[in-house]
Amino acid sequence: MSALYAASCFNSKKFNGDHFSRIFNLDHPVGPSGLMPLARFESLEKSLKARILDVSKQEFATHGYEGASYNKIIQKIGISKGSMYYYFENKEDLFITCIINEARSTGMTIFEPSGISKVDDHETYWNSIQDMFSKQWKDSLQHPHLMALIHQVASLGSEHHIVRKLNSECEGLLEYNDLMAILNHGVRIGAIRSDVPHDVLIRMSTEYKIWLIQEMHDQRLDENQVITQFFEMFKQLFEARR
Repeated sequence: MSALYAASCFNSKKFNGDHFSRIFNLDHPVGPSGLMPLARFESLEKSLKARILDVSKQEFATHGYEGASYNKIIQKIGISKGSMYYYFENKEDLFITCIINEARSTGMTIFEPSGISKVDDHETYWNSIQDMFSKQWKDSLQHPHLMALIHQVASLGSEHHIVRKLNSECEGLLEYNDLMAILNHGVRIGAIRSDVPHDVLIRMSTEYKIWLIQEMHDQRLDENQVITQFFEMFKQLFEARR
């Protein structure tokens, strides 16, 4: 998978711009699209919004993106097709919205820069990062809907346009700025590398996270192995080279 290959490249003297472009398809850059979900959905009455998301998450978690029927989802929600298209552009839009909503509601996107920003030595900084990710993972793994949805993302493959769009949307979240603040502080104290754009490394770690969840789903890794391996890869990607 590209995250594993890229990590080895970053630790190799052979890494160059050609590697970089090939791994990340930089001829087709991604970034926050600003298209999802439609503002009309965000302004919906709370109970209807919750029903739309709950029904949709259940269908996607059970049947996958390809297997879930957009028409069946609409019928189960109990609204007209016209209303649904008023809130979402299409099934793809709804699917990504469900994943982001579930990730945010379960704490998978929560980063707390305030405590880490007071740390000024490398060892304490990385211990704090490890504690943060450990808590984040343990909280998230308690939510089967989130794990099922991410498993469905993994089944699409890392080159699928939905996966690229999901990465793009995540980069537009407020929580993304919190993670960047943590990384920027790491650069200031010499714990985090600055020779590769952090947004690129974050995409790699996200891809690796999805792969780990797939491995756990297929019972090739257990919860503790997933948590440990994610932190080790994250540190390998981001730690300043000496």
